[in-house]
Amino acid sequence: METIEGLQQRVDYEKGRKGYPEGFPPLPDIPAERYISPEFYQLELKYLWQRSWLYAGHKDQFPKVGSFLKFEGVPGMPVIVVRTENGFNAFYNTCSHRGGCIVQERQGTCLGKRLICGYHAWTYNLDGELLGVPDSRDFDGLDKSKRGLVKLRCETWGGWIFINAALDAEPLQQYLGVLPGQLAQFDLDKLSYITSYSYDVACNWKVLMDAFAENYHFVSVHRGSVGLPGPKCAVDHHGTVMSLFKNGHSRNILPWNDGFQPTADVSEETGFSMGMGGIADIPSVGPIPRQFVTAFTAFPNLTTPVYANGFPLLLFWPTGINTSRFEVIWFGLPHGESALPEAWKQKIEAFNFILDEDLTYLPSVQLSAESPAFRSIVLNYQERRIYHAHEQIDRVIGADQIPERLRVQQVLAPFVE
Repeated sequence: METIEGLQQRVDYEKGRKGYPEGFPPLPDIPAERYISPEFYQLELKYLWQRSWLYAGHKDQFPKVGSFLKFEGVPGMPVIVVRTENGFNAFYNTCSHRGGCIVQERQGTCLGKRLICGYHAWTYNLDGELLGVPDSRDFDGLDKSKRGLVKLRCETWGGWIFINAALDAEPLQQYLGVLPGQLAQFDLDKLSYITSYSYDVACNWKVLMDAFAENYHFVSVHRGSVGLPGPKCAVDHHGTVMSLFKNGHSRNILPWNDGFQPTADVSEETGFSMGMGGIADIPSVGPIPRQFVTAFTAFPNLTTPVYANGFPLLLFWPTGINTSRFEVIWFGLPHGESALPEAWKQKIEAFNFILDEDLTYLPSVQLSAESPAFRSIVLNYQERRIYHAHEQIDRVIGADQIPERLRVQQVLAPFVE
């Protein structure tokens, strides 16, 4: 079991080293075309997103049997998730008659525990089986048993619901590897959906996700918040400890700066506060997330910085080659009030202050990436989680599907924990 002492030794090593870590390979350049190429974008749509486990919702968004939620995270994947008597099912939001949308509302409850296409009223049960066809006499030999809705894999992690279009995909828990064990301390089954919101961002989804996979930018982009210069700087990015896990997943551990108290410190320069107090802690949370800034990434597009009193899922969705949607979904212990408590508002406001610093800068990164001067991305050791994710992108798509000029070299396998 990992201990505070062992982790602190890793932090001390990172702080104390004078040069590039001995034995760690130099990271090859990443071809810049991966962020701007229509060809690579189409490969992602066809293979990456269709073969990956994707977050689709939380159990609290399905109050009763027949409750449904539309998933529209990825172009070309219109999906319905519906609560059944035994759990959850996911189907393409596509009627087997002429492709009409089964549901058009973002969220709701289907009548009579039936899914009814609004176009011609073909009717399905919650397992996707075709039950009724108006004017069935006018179809010659229609076999309803072969005309059901097209299913996707649908499995849960705590109260989180994931889907996968690949029916032969490995089970979710197996795919996640060490992450469920690492996050078990947060008692995910007992957490409640708090609130959610999203941003449309003018950059490729990988530009967006890369920004949340490294701390190298803290002292420049976040000078108004966690990267304040001087003794008020919240974190020490030189002590960052990163772990690379199987299937492209990873973890980031960042020490608080000596003497910094996240529940109390306020910047006199900007008025920024971490907004960490006033919310009940999850009692089962262990010492590591309480003493270090801790974040996990579940490949391909989910990152969560975890805090003992509640935390967000950060999701990065493609909406085009150079556009994306950034979704933020908060979870914590039930607060027992109809309205969001003030302490939660303060916590979210403080977090959004940091997000705004990132989101203000990233569109300019995309514009620069489209310049003829930008041919490749050079990464340092602090940015190795980015390269780890790119390696997994190529593995999921299949290297033989990717033109050689767009591939990345596979060099990090010996460093996966």
